[in-house]
Amino acid sequence: MRRQMGLWLLMGWGLLLGWTNPPSIKARAAVLMDADTGQVLYAKNAHQPLPPASLTKIMTAIVVLERCDLDAVVQASARAVNAKPSSMHLREGEQVKVRDLLYALMLRSANDAAVALAEHTAGSVEAFAALMNTKARELGAKHTHFVNPHGLHDPKHLSTAYDLALITRYAMQNDTFRTIVKTPYYIVERSHNQDDLWMVNKAKFLRDYPYAEGVKTGYTRAAGFCFAGAAMRDGRRLISIVLNSEQREADTIALMQHGFNDWTRIELAAGTRVGELAVEGGEPERVALYLQQPLRWAVPKAQRARYRWTVHTQSVQAPVEAGTVVGTLVLYRDNQPILKSPVATASAVARRPNPIPTIMWVLAGGIALGVVRWRAVCGRRRVRFYRSTRAYRA
Repeated sequence: MRRQMGLWLLMGWGLLLGWTNPPSIKARAAVLMDADTGQVLYAKNAHQPLPPASLTKIMTAIVVLERCDLDAVVQASARAVNAKPSSMHLREGEQVKVRDLLYALMLRSANDAAVALAEHTAGSVEAFAALMNTKARELGAKHTHFVNPHGLHDPKHLSTAYDLALITRYAMQNDTFRTIVKTPYYIVERSHNQDDLWMVNKAKFLRDYPYAEGVKTGYTRAAGFCFAGAAMRDGRRLISIVLNSEQREADTIALMQHGFNDWTRIELAAGTRVGELAVEGGEPERVALYLQQPLRWAVPKAQRARYRWTVHTQSVQAPVEAGTVVGTLVLYRDNQPILKSPVATASAVARRPNPIPTIMWVLAGGIALGVVRWRAVCGRRRVRFYRSTRAYRA
């Protein structure tokens, strides 16, 4: 089912990307993705492997959040302390909670925090990178390979705009991650270096765009200026990635505006009544149908009239249980199927009682009654005949 859905999505992307006027983006590679559906609304060199710089830390945060206690205490090693800036200026032996290191990681982009978290989680940077790569494969990031937890340049440390969009989309499903990346500043608690407590979010996008949810900046000389962004408007969340852009904030805002202004969403909630179906031999004879799973799909506003949905059902016989899948709702663009979702019966349908046995019993009863009455009539006739005969003889 998942593989089939993936094929439908790919068909949809191929069609959709040719139907809108894309914004002018300076980035070497970029992607705009609908966070709910996973649709790509804009793509430029989306699958070209490039250095991701500190966008790497999105995956670092995911692995840590899924494996560590936020209140666990981490002790900084010499390797963490010697990581190249940006940093939170850890000192060897310094103790900091996982939660505080995550804020330093995502707001200040602290590389020493990245190493400290990696060693705490997996025992070494190398073992942690293996966990990152395993998670990348799970998320479908097929062209991504991580060597370290911070994104400092390594020729083997690569990702793509599309893969980073997948990773960011997944990260934004985590409540703690969303809270961290949207925080303008955070005051950490630490055992040493009390002169460096304020972690200020580097993401100008968070201040420049009213619907911004933040996420992560990145820069190395090889990667150029990069940004992974998320924004929410009217219940729709978009994910953007720009790699090697001289105007990353402007590119990000242009992508978001394109997604929010030029695209709309067709949406049917789970439980929506979508028709009814005749049930052979059923009582009642028809049953209401409802959408078993939500259906969401982003479409270009200018093309909205070309979309329609149709319910395709199979013939069914009673009895039918409530919730039985009896067909699919298919979303079409003209005559091209785009997406489908199962439809099911809203209630149970019993088998209609068979009328033949009832008729037989009625007929049998009528015959029996007729026989009794006939015998009674015959009996009375015999009595009258007998009486009349006696009278004649007398």
